Amino acid sequence: MASPLTPPPSPPPFIPHHHLHHHAPTFLSTAPILTRRSLLLSTSLSTLTPTPIDTTITDRIFMDFSLCPNYFRPDRTLSDTVATLCTESTSLGRIILGLYGNLVPVTVSNFKTMCKTSSFSYKNTLVHKILPGQFFVAGKQGRRDKGEVRLAVDQLVRNTESVDSKAFKLRHSRAGIVSLCLSENDDEDEVKLDPEYRNVEFLITTGPGPCPQLDNKNIVFGVVLEEVN
Repeated sequence: MASPLTPPPSPPPFIPHHHLHHHAPTFLSTAPILTRRSLLLSTSLSTLTPTPIDTTITDRIFMDFSLCPNYFRPDRTLSDTVATLCTESTSLGRIILGLYGNLVPVTVSNFKTMCKTSSFSYKNTLVHKILPGQFFVAGKQGRRDKGEVRLAVDQLVRNTESVDSKAFKLRHSRAGIVSLCLSENDDEDEVKLDPEYRNVEFLITTGPGPCPQLDNKNIVFGVVLEEVN
């Protein structure tokens, strides 16, 4: 289950700045002397200044997660349904996510749509992959009776950010990082080959350490703000 929350007021972005004070000798003029070399040097230095990454929280979403132990059984068969698999599901609790809508607006918009729609959404889908000490994955597409996701394609847009280098700037540096699965995507090939395919599979890092193997391959679009047991 997921629902949008009213976004809190965002603090002004922190932009680092540095002051370098020069005290010129009194016997020299303090007026700057402009030369071609100094102009080229100042231009090259200005291009090295990194652009701050906008991690403003534009939206807050809560999601209720539960784990189906039988989903990972080695003797599971294709005929098993969610009702059969999850007779004793284990609640993982509610997680409140903050989304970076300014940084990756398309990814965030599609994620919000998947949280809000009724029939075609993340609701009642299963966590289908767990790597202990690293991350878990949810949102695999397929059959609803298998606890997988079905999409309302007309409500989602093509994610052009998947080929935009700016969308890969953030790192999976700690627990609680939320990102769109690209390299870790588990959708079946026949699903991916559909011309109307939209990727909605996502992962959340669990820590305790970073997951550098995910960097530059998956789109970080949010962070866990709070866990409610």
